[in-house]
Amino acid sequence: MTDRRQLLWTAFAGLLLLGRPAHAQQPAVFRVQPPEIEGIDEWINSKPLKLRELKGRVVVLHFWTFGCSNCKNNFAWYRDWQKAFADKDVTIIGIHTPETDGEAKLDAVKKSVKDAGFTFPVAVDTNKTTWNVWGNRWWPSVYLIDRQGYARYRWDGELDWKGAGGQKIMQHKIEALLREK
Repeated sequence: MTDRRQLLWTAFAGLLLLGRPAHAQQPAVFRVQPPEIEGIDEWINSKPLKLRELKGRVVVLHFWTFGCSNCKNNFAWYRDWQKAFADKDVTIIGIHTPETDGEAKLDAVKKSVKDAGFTFPVAVDTNKTTWNVWGNRWWPSVYLIDRQGYARYRWDGELDWKGAGGQKIMQHKIEALLREK
C-alpha cells in the first residue's frame, strides 16, 4: 500500500472510531478501499492471501487473540459462518494479533486455532503490522469486505455483548453482500 493510501485509511478508520465504544450495538457502515494484509509471520490453514486476489468473494476479516475472553465468545459465530457459507463465495480470515507476550508464541497460536475448530485461514500478525495499517483498536473486531474489494461494515467487540445480536446482524450483512452483483 502506498504511504498516502495507508495514511488515508488510518485517518478514515480513526474517524469511524471516534465516540464508538468497544461494544458497538450496530455495525459501522462505510465503503472504502481497505489496506492489504501485511507483515504476516505465518499463515495457518492456508497459503498467504491478499485481499486484492479475493475480489469476487465476500471477505469476513476478524482480528482476535486467543487470550481474550471477548474474542473467545465470538468463536462459535465464526464456526457457524464457516459452515453456513462453506459453499458460497465467502472467505473468512482470522488475523491473530497478540495482546500479550504469551499470545505471541506461534505454537500456542496454532494450538488455539486447532482447539477453536477454525479451518479457515488465520494470519499470524505478531508485530501488529496489519493491526496498525488497519488502524484497529479492539479485540475482537470484525470487518466485512464486499465482492468489489471495499470494506463495508465493522463490528467492534463481542458480537452478542449484552444481547446485541451482532452475530445475526453481521450474518445478514454477509448474505446481503452475497446478493450484490
